Amino acid sequence: MSFKIHVIHDLWYGYNEPTEPEDLVLPDVDVVILNGNLSYTIKRSMLYAFELANMYPNIHFVYNDGYAERYLQTVEKWEYEASDSMKVRMSSSADWPKNLHWKDPRSDQGIEIVLKTGQTISVWTCFGFPEVIQYDSWEDTCFYKNIGVKETLYTNFDHDVFLPESDIKFFGNVIEWATPEYVNQQFKEQETKIRNWEHSAKPTATHDEFNVPVERTNWKAKYFGILVTHLNPYKDPRLDNIKYKSYNIHWDNRPWITTNQEKPMNFLGSKLCSNAGRGSGPRSKFLEVDIF
Repeated sequence: MSFKIHVIHDLWYGYNEPTEPEDLVLPDVDVVILNGNLSYTIKRSMLYAFELANMYPNIHFVYNDGYAERYLQTVEKWEYEASDSMKVRMSSSADWPKNLHWKDPRSDQGIEIVLKTGQTISVWTCFGFPEVIQYDSWEDTCFYKNIGVKETLYTNFDHDVFLPESDIKFFGNVIEWATPEYVNQQFKEQETKIRNWEHSAKPTATHDEFNVPVERTNWKAKYFGILVTHLNPYKDPRLDNIKYKSYNIHWDNRPWITTNQEKPMNFLGSKLCSNAGRGSGPRSKFLEVDIF
């Protein structure tokens, strides 16, 4: 038994830019992964997600924040501000498509989806912070330049607020940028959750490359799993100037959906793949996965 996955990311639509007709024509698939940077703002990205979900009610769509939606234009004023907003919208919006799925990053559970075949799969989505091992200059990294983890609004003018190491008085917003400690904390939290979740994700291989039957050892497996990370664990250009490592998992013969990956490759036993760009070419591609 098999099912088909289509991946969409890095479309970079402008706020008022209409969707190109080619990007509304999808192949005959079961699941579409919307893996971030669909536009420059979360509102425009969700508009595209709503467009597709309403046009294709028989396809399941999984939305994962990218760099643009999560950090480029919006900095949270408190932890999980964006997640709380998304939860409220999903629960209170009468027009939220039933086939559009999103995972709260605080949840220990993957997104469970029942396919047309009756088979259930589980999808885990996250930003994909790595574990930082070494760096030359943190100020030169993407995290320090672009990943704002908190925004503080100073409105109490009865107190003096000065820029660090200066005598310049400051009024307005101050952004706290990601530190190595913050990135590693995010990594450890996700790794623990993913390792617990992977035990419920069924291995796919029934035979090895020589067509010899493979013994199934994970009898506790409940569902077939798909891992989705916006950051690529293998040579993501945004992770230049950083020595890092990815999750300690065994993702044998299962898809790992990511970005910045020109050709599918084997990574930690997984099939690491992405599908960037607009137009009829990217929209015609899909990944067929066997499950048993």
